[in-house]
Amino acid sequence: MEEQQQILVVKGWEGFADRLQALSHCMNYCIKYKAAICIDWRDYMWGQGTEDFADYFEIVGIPVVPLATVLTRVTAGASINPAAYTYELLREPPSQVIHFTEFQSKIDNSCLKQEGNIIVHNSKGTRMWHLSNLIQNIRVAESARKQIIQQLSGLQLPYTSIHLRGTDRKTDTTIAHVASGYAALPPHAKVRSYVITDMRTLAEEWIQKNPESKYVNENAPVLKIAPVTQGTHMLAAEVLEFYGITKRELNLNTIADFLVIAFASWGAGHGESTFTKLASFMRQGGSIGVGKWLDWSPDRASLNSQFSTLPTL
Repeated sequence: MEEQQQILVVKGWEGFADRLQALSHCMNYCIKYKAAICIDWRDYMWGQGTEDFADYFEIVGIPVVPLATVLTRVTAGASINPAAYTYELLREPPSQVIHFTEFQSKIDNSCLKQEGNIIVHNSKGTRMWHLSNLIQNIRVAESARKQIIQQLSGLQLPYTSIHLRGTDRKTDTTIAHVASGYAALPPHAKVRSYVITDMRTLAEEWIQKNPESKYVNENAPVLKIAPVTQGTHMLAAEVLEFYGITKRELNLNTIADFLVIAFASWGAGHGESTFTKLASFMRQGGSIGVGKWLDWSPDRASLNSQFSTLPTL
């Protein structure tokens, strides 16, 4: 890395799809201005202080620097933009405090060059998604790849993904809302469907009403958790331990669920969910395109038999 090269630090916050959207925006900036990137996802929702972005993903085509290098540059006098960030805030895992206005990056849709040696983005940004960056510049890390493929290995094309978002978005009409979108699909799209959810009771109710649907992974950690009013990504380590679940297992399952939607031929889900919207957006790249994350896709896994076991309509 060149000594004067800008470094864009991406501090994680919000849910998986929100931070992924912000990351795509930041990668766009790095590609345009040849800046390096440093990604810090140790926040409470993703890392609980121990797990980080690099434990699950790799960035390709953009120079990546560790946080230690950023801190060394700051100690040597590098300027920080926004100026509200201190050495201590950069060093510590991201927290909710960075969502105050003074910590918001000025990188927006226009993607103008920013002043400063160290640019910090708080993962709160505009709803602009860069499909090429999301597919071309992200790969699942080798340490996580095998476990995610194992969770996806039962997928059989073509299928419909059913995303039942509970906890922080559950209402009395959640099932009815998703069912309305599902009913609008053509008959051949309802032959086989896979359910993903963060609330077990929603999935059970759905499958009872739609027996052609099934879980992608019957050992999914979210299916072990009793109904809660908090998003599963917000559950404390002590709660996860009570159910015999680790944060890593929950994160791996989140990535697998996201890819279930992205690989799907059709989908129905919560209209306001960024998780549903962004995964569906990535579907535009086709299953081979999305499969670049893993160097695997359902197409490759069952190319010659993907239609052979379809039930008779």
